[in-house]
Amino acid sequence: MFQRYMDSQYRRPTGLVGQWIGRKMLQQHQPENRWTVNLLDIQPTDRVLEIGFGPGFAIQQVAKLAFQGFVAGVDFSKAMVSAASKLNADAIDTGRLEIHHGDAERLPFADSTFNKAFSIHSIYFWTNPAAALREMWRVLEPDGTVVLTILPKERWNEADPDAPVGTPECKPYTGAELSVMLTQAGFTSTAIKSDANREYRSNYSVVARK
Repeated sequence: MFQRYMDSQYRRPTGLVGQWIGRKMLQQHQPENRWTVNLLDIQPTDRVLEIGFGPGFAIQQVAKLAFQGFVAGVDFSKAMVSAASKLNADAIDTGRLEIHHGDAERLPFADSTFNKAFSIHSIYFWTNPAAALREMWRVLEPDGTVVLTILPKERWNEADPDAPVGTPECKPYTGAELSVMLTQAGFTSTAIKSDANREYRSNYSVVARK
């Protein structure tokens, strides 16, 4: 019961526990946040979307790099919307960044709004990942890039391969599974990028193009 409760909090942080999880994510996930931003190769005029921005660290870095472009994020948790809004107040005030409370399956943007999109440690919790990936495809312009960063299923319990993987609230994927899902959503040219330093097990991304 406790594990299910914690998984539900990671999916949608709420209340004091959610605020604690947000602070924990901000500290723990900086390596894969920086890894993902580096893979995106952000240019000054890029238009970038993040789904599941959590406390807002990665989207902050992207907004600094795309200083002549436009950056937006969508998150399912009102607690994370609040945390990310505080962290990114300056970028929001200048109109370079928009923070939205919403669902990955119903993105509040027009077709072809962005040229890059990404998500970090979020797809495990999506109710309908196929629908969400189709939405990411819709809001990307032709030749747009998507980056999904995960802790892949095969690295989930490396110290104990026989241990259970995932829970009802949290479904891990292999890189190959995500590649197939992206292809089914309409993306092409899928590739897996993995950090050679296994100390950073979550520096692992599936990259694709529209």
